[in-house]
Amino acid sequence: MSIYGDIMKRADAENLASYLLYGGGRMEERGSIEERTGKAYEQLFDRLRTIFPDAESDNEELMDVFISFAKTFEEVYFEAGLSAGFELSKNMEKRNLELKKQ
Repeated sequence: MSIYGDIMKRADAENLASYLLYGGGRMEERGSIEERTGKAYEQLFDRLRTIFPDAESDNEELMDVFISFAKTFEEVYFEAGLSAGFELSKNMEKRNLELKKQ
């Protein structure tokens, strides 16, 4: 199944409720945006140095390659997230109408 199809398959109220009740940490527990991006940057270069011992974190050409790669994935997942949110909203509205009829 495609990434988009997998995301859309899970966009319903039951999965959201399950996630909120049983899974996934709260945003505060994961740290600030600055902390998370800083940690990701450090982990990237730690791993790169094990593969390429001469890799330097101030190498702009290398960073441009990673930023371009990451930007593509960020755009794709942002678009998929918006679509999933819209689908979730539609599903929740449908469920809300069903509950009102009971």
